[in-house]
Amino acid sequence: MSHQILPISERGQITIPKKMRRQFKAKFLTCEFENGTIVLKPLKTREEFFEELEAAEKDWEKNGGVSWEEVMKKAGLQK
Repeated sequence: MSHQILPISERGQITIPKKMRRQFKAKFLTCEFENGTIVLKPLKTREEFFEELEAAEKDWEKNGGVSWEEVMKKAGLQK
């Protein structure tokens, strides 16, 4: 595993170096905060992306948040 110090821009952004990006072919990443550490994990398939969305929806419902249906309705994408 390679380590590199990455600067954080004034807008809170980082750039993942090309050598690191080449190691995975994902277009999306998940970002988690675990024990004081930021963990980025690639989502390699569309199915994995939707699984992550479904897990987030279940978490929202469990913790008193809004459901995916409510979000879609508010966005005018569902009646």
